[in-house]
Amino acid sequence: MIVTLVSLRLEADDYEVFGAPSGEEALHQIRRHSPHAAILDVQMPGGDGLATLEQIKADPATAGMPVMMLTGERNPETVMQALGGGAADYMVKPFNPDVLAERVARAIRNSLAGHKDRPVWEL
Repeated sequence: MIVTLVSLRLEADDYEVFGAPSGEEALHQIRRHSPHAAILDVQMPGGDGLATLEQIKADPATAGMPVMMLTGERNPETVMQALGGGAADYMVKPFNPDVLAERVARAIRNSLAGHKDRPVWEL
């Protein structure tokens, strides 16, 4: 349901969205489509979001792509691990879809302009 909600909201802003039910599929979609950004959950089947983030940042072809974490995980250690691992942003569910869309737009703008804003996260 979350993938559908996120997809519908971002498609309303004319983004092309590719959903993935697992970390492995997310990596496949990222390598196939070279998106401007990715949104991962910490808890995903087939490779959790933190492991997927690590693989994205380790690959020179995708290392510069902003990755946002959208998750129910509120543990400060997990937040720090994600941000320390290169996540551009960290949002906790439940979330406001309009705020997510704005953060995606900001992350993409900053990435394309070569800027690195400080990550933001909320509880």
